[in-house]
Amino acid sequence: MADLDFDIRGHLPGRAIIPLHPQLTDKSARALSRSSAAGFDATELPDLDDVQGDIIYLFPKKEQNFIFFRIQDLSLFRAALAKFKPSTSKQTATFIFEIADRKRRAVRGARLPMIPKSNLQIAFSRIGLNALGVKDATGDGRFDNRAMRDDKSFLGDQRDWDPIFEKTNFDPINGSVNDDTGALHGVITVAASDKKTCSDAANAIKMLFGVSISVKGTLEGSARPGEEAGHEHFGYEDGVSQPALRDLTRARPGQIQVNPGVIILGYKGDPVLDDPDTIIKRPAWTKGGTMMVFRKLEQDVPEFNEYLKRNGKRWREFAPPGRPELTDDEGAELWGARMLGRWKSGAPLASCPFKDNKELARDPDKNNNFDYRVRGVPGVSPRELSDHFCPFTAHTRKTAPRDLDPFVQQTFLESSMIVRAGLPYGPEVTAEEHRRGTSSTDQDKKRGLLFVCYQSNLDQGFVRQTNSFATNNYFPTASLVPQNHGTDPILGGPPPQGSVQQVNEVKYVPKNPPVKPRTGDHVNLIIDFDGDKVSVAGIVSVQPAAAVDPPGVPQDFFVTSRGGEYFFVPPISALQDWAKMTGSGNMLDLLFIVDTTSSMQNYIDEMRTRLENILDGVVASGKYAPHDVRVGLIVFRDHPQPSRSGSLQEFGFIAREYGFETNIRIVKDWLKDLQAEGGGDGPEAQCDALAAAVKAAWRSRAEKIAVMVTDSPPHGIGEDGDRIPQGCPLQNDCVRAARLMADAGIVLHVVACEPTLSDGFSTAHDFYRGITQIAGGKLTPLLDYKQLCDLIIGHVAESADTLSLATQHSADITSRARAGATPAQITEALYGQLRAAGVQAYSFAVESIYVPNSDGDYNSSVWAQAKQIDSATKAQLREVRGFRIKEGRQQTLSMKLEKQPISLVQVAAVVAAGLRRK
Repeated sequence: MADLDFDIRGHLPGRAIIPLHPQLTDKSARALSRSSAAGFDATELPDLDDVQGDIIYLFPKKEQNFIFFRIQDLSLFRAALAKFKPSTSKQTATFIFEIADRKRRAVRGARLPMIPKSNLQIAFSRIGLNALGVKDATGDGRFDNRAMRDDKSFLGDQRDWDPIFEKTNFDPINGSVNDDTGALHGVITVAASDKKTCSDAANAIKMLFGVSISVKGTLEGSARPGEEAGHEHFGYEDGVSQPALRDLTRARPGQIQVNPGVIILGYKGDPVLDDPDTIIKRPAWTKGGTMMVFRKLEQDVPEFNEYLKRNGKRWREFAPPGRPELTDDEGAELWGARMLGRWKSGAPLASCPFKDNKELARDPDKNNNFDYRVRGVPGVSPRELSDHFCPFTAHTRKTAPRDLDPFVQQTFLESSMIVRAGLPYGPEVTAEEHRRGTSSTDQDKKRGLLFVCYQSNLDQGFVRQTNSFATNNYFPTASLVPQNHGTDPILGGPPPQGSVQQVNEVKYVPKNPPVKPRTGDHVNLIIDFDGDKVSVAGIVSVQPAAAVDPPGVPQDFFVTSRGGEYFFVPPISALQDWAKMTGSGNMLDLLFIVDTTSSMQNYIDEMRTRLENILDGVVASGKYAPHDVRVGLIVFRDHPQPSRSGSLQEFGFIAREYGFETNIRIVKDWLKDLQAEGGGDGPEAQCDALAAAVKAAWRSRAEKIAVMVTDSPPHGIGEDGDRIPQGCPLQNDCVRAARLMADAGIVLHVVACEPTLSDGFSTAHDFYRGITQIAGGKLTPLLDYKQLCDLIIGHVAESADTLSLATQHSADITSRARAGATPAQITEALYGQLRAAGVQAYSFAVESIYVPNSDGDYNSSVWAQAKQIDSATKAQLREVRGFRIKEGRQQTLSMKLEKQPISLVQVAAVVAAGLRRK
């Protein structure tokens, strides 16, 4: 390529973001080891080879396709992702320099041929990251908890959304990123210099990903033709007020400059990085990524033009003092400029308050070099904020505010900036639409803007600009006394279709009989909406019948949101790592709670010997990669207690917690050091072990399964020979612990070491059936300790599928429950949904060795309904007679683990798990 050592600003007058060429060669100054999540250095700059290609410099595009998809086959998707070659920021910067160099060398006035070039980029929704197996939180609270559909009302969207962006089980209160039903997983964007190049590249992408994805929809954007290129459909030059990233771009005069981390995660300006007191941490793979917002914004262009004409005739009422004589057409242009804050040419209204100045607009060193201070006008102080020339409500003044000192600091305004990267969509206005002054009702003739923006934090960027700035009547803050300026006329939205515009009856209270209020009166209006009473209190302003509303009152709106989504655009290095992942990316915390009293040595040895086999079996299910599984260990013996001789017996420890580990050798060493001994009476310290399990360091996003292996009951449940019949001396309680585990989403299974548990104790079997029912698990018999490995694998596989589905459909389950549906009704509805989707789940069956017993069943139900171990609960229990284990049973039990279409019983377990969580 040609020498880069020249100033390209003069050769790209229409471009707001200009690369700073030393960054192309000085990569060493930006190099950063990404091996540690804590390795962020605020002095460094993003690696241009790692940041995807549209984010920093905006790829010079005329066409763009958005391919919205769901992941269908994870392994095939990862294989395609390994071959996918996203464009880099360095490539974009190099291409911009190439364009500028060609223009620099061209003969003046010569028309240069288009350079065929495409730009590829991929981004994922939070639900898409989960589906890909990337479960760590990004550190952006809104992205990690909410889909955009959850925020539809919050963002002011009043009309129907495009089906691409609709989400069945949205949750405006809690967010619904844990419910995958019908949600978008990601978007691949293909931008290009021309339509053919764009189409060819998009088709190649669809072929690459093939059946690994299902395309939920595509949208196509195109620059407008001829002289309208660079203008959106209302006709205004777009993208003039882009921010310049410090040390990465060359700022033009007056251009707002921001630190790179305002846009790129992990660098100075990133609010997580800059806040020394935050407890939020970003994982290392987020560094070099960005948060992307996509919105489909439909524009009513003929109606907008008619609105300008209608108000333009009244230019004498709104044009600032000192105005020249204007025609009605010039009045219409001025009215539009006062809505936008710029003229259609891109010239700022603050610099050209009466008429457009296209020469100024064409000068990139002048079209951004302004502020909103008014100078040289008698009676208007340049030291005070004023809307003398540019209304406070103007779109650019609302969303890209300037000079609000001393009321708002400049650093705060800089932190609110976003990089905008959208393109218009849809056809030009037809002659018929122009004649009628109304848009076509044909969906294929709708038009608007495919809005895209980048920022490091959604609430700091897009959400702040939308809710705190644009639709906040009192922004910008221009004085110590709040002033109601009104909303942004562009980002404000139309009311819902069919919304009530009239009321049936209005009464004024407390005046009785009703009398006509006067301006300044304080009244309480009680409005009757077909029997429903709505009370509104406020100060009256009376407009005489003969008075005429000023121009623009009431405000009309001409932009309608048709939906969108929040996405994360990963750094390229993260994409490469994700392509190499195995498993689903689900995380598993598996906790063993092991009785280590004298009869349990064979079970301890078996666990140590076959621990790797257990984990291999768990990984073989395809649900987890080895590095996503942690194993924890809690062991227990018993409390000190008096012996038959009267002396005090102690057993080394009561309960001991070892924590969680991914390194299996460490866990095996823990088990190797354990010796089974002690125990005193029959009951042991199970309550203390379960209390420790509740408090263990479980990962919030992991699937949590606890397996207790024991041959005895806990103290206090009514067992004969219990030397501590009052229960745990430390006030720990197995029933309370089981309920806390259920609330935390922890499944508890109990492996009953038989025949000791049922032949030696009368209460243990029914008790464990009850508490495992509370915590969503099972009591399972084990006659041969050599089958322990298979038993654990089966329980984990089945429970993991149940937990995963409960997480995915939690929003649907809880919303139906809040609406009054019973668990059976929820189960029936979800069962039909999952069966229709072809969902399969693991089912684990173990041969029963127990004799049916109605009294035992009753006792189990009593414990399942109990809140704690107490005398009232024990008083309800029945005496169980006869043997609990079948005669003639085989030592080796038959076990069956298979993947099958999900059953009604399994869906009931999914619903129960969803309802248990808090």
